[in-house]
Amino acid sequence: MARRARPAVIVGFGLIGFLAVVAIRSQPADPDARLPRQFRLVGLIQRQQTEAADLRTQADRLRARLAGIRRDAATRQAGSADAERQLNGMEESNGLVAVAGPGVKVTLDDSSMKESPTGNLNDLVIHSQDVQAAVNGLWRAGAEAIGINGQRLVSTSAVLCVGNTLLLNGTVHSPPYVISAVGAKQSEFESDELVRRLHDDADAFGLRFSVSREDDLHVPAFVGSVTPKYATPVA
Repeated sequence: MARRARPAVIVGFGLIGFLAVVAIRSQPADPDARLPRQFRLVGLIQRQQTEAADLRTQADRLRARLAGIRRDAATRQAGSADAERQLNGMEESNGLVAVAGPGVKVTLDDSSMKESPTGNLNDLVIHSQDVQAAVNGLWRAGAEAIGINGQRLVSTSAVLCVGNTLLLNGTVHSPPYVISAVGAKQSEFESDELVRRLHDDADAFGLRFSVSREDDLHVPAFVGSVTPKYATPVA
């Protein structure tokens, strides 16, 4: 019985070997495998060079796109910078930005005299026209920004008398009136005709009128509305 089984085993092994050889030969052959080693390396190098050239082309396109994005961003930034400069200029011209620097400080105060040489007590007090004369002289002397008792003067500001007080930007002030003018030149201010007249009145009636050059004056920003408002008739 064992002897009869041996031929069957041999035939089985032979069949398995035959199937293995057929399976190996049925796989597609690699053409490069038939080439010598040095030729296979040349082909690999060529493929790598082609891929590298494609990557360089893609990188060039990406760099060109990035440069375009940067140019667009720079253009937008330049436009924003111009708009920002214009806005800052408008804010400064409208007094919406605090200003500091050298300039002239003027102080106006009522007289300490009990009686006026002319008999008119109005000669012994500072009026709105006196303050306005000093302000006009400071503007003509090159002032860039002017403040009175901490109130910034803008195009809509008016210096008005209310009794013996001063109404400025909707706020009431009593003497002394301290006027700070950044950028004004003292020599030009003192040579103004109205300013010389103020000095004469101060000497005649004891009014306190002092002028000094300061290296570090501060004029605050205007905090009210700069939009002019007009009265309208009531229907």
